[in-house]
Amino acid sequence: MIKYCYFNGQIINLNKAVLSIYDLGTVRGYGAFDFLRTYNGKIFHAKEHYERFKTSLKEIGLKLDLSFKDFEEVCYNLMKLNKMKDASLRLLMTGGNMTDGLLSTKPNLFILCEGIINPASEALQKGVSLITSEYLRPFALSKSTCYIEAVRMEPAKRKAKATEVLFLKDKKLYECSTSNIFIIKKGTFFTPKTDVLLGITRKVIIDLLKKNKLKIVEKDISEKELYSADEIFITATNKKVLPVIKINSKKIGDGKVGYLTKQTQSLFDKYILNY
Repeated sequence: MIKYCYFNGQIINLNKAVLSIYDLGTVRGYGAFDFLRTYNGKIFHAKEHYERFKTSLKEIGLKLDLSFKDFEEVCYNLMKLNKMKDASLRLLMTGGNMTDGLLSTKPNLFILCEGIINPASEALQKGVSLITSEYLRPFALSKSTCYIEAVRMEPAKRKAKATEVLFLKDKKLYECSTSNIFIIKKGTFFTPKTDVLLGITRKVIIDLLKKNKLKIVEKDISEKELYSADEIFITATNKKVLPVIKINSKKIGDGKVGYLTKQTQSLFDKYILNY
């Protein structure tokens, strides 16, 4: 059982970490977060996640006063106290208590230590489906706590037995609610470049593709290009490389996980095996 978390400078019992009802995260949805995991007891690309968290906070006007060294130390101490060899780690900063209008005295910072959630082996082998929503996230470079559209679409997603909600806007492809997307056409990989969260797993995949002489292009992708793709997959910290075989009612390619997607999965699996 998880017992400990980090809250505003100290590791405390999880039950004692509480927010005021007047916190800006509660009354205005003002905050940002990041999500990490470990492989073989080591935090996966810790520095990159830390820097992205700082970027997310800067985008919305908040600042992180915790050094990378202290951040790492806190995370590993949390894992030790919670008796976890591998864990997911959730960073969260909220705006803090309102003092005058929308001003606050000091933001609140949490680091939560949670269990690992891996995609089901069947999903990795046979693929998943997506549904779409006409939406573009505000402050796209920030992993903000504003997930209204994702939550609003949850009933529709469950009804369709889909794994993710894919955001399109003005016939242009962006990202999923909690993951990045790649499409493959005639042997070339494509992934959206602008107005998307720059995922850490996304970057790892791009680097692996380049290293293995596979062509990858970061560009704006149209809705037409999306539906004419030969293969599609999504990436995220808790999704690895997850094949997509259907979007809404439309089958992607032949409706089966493609060769290049399987090759990408293999490259990523080898990468994390000895991470």
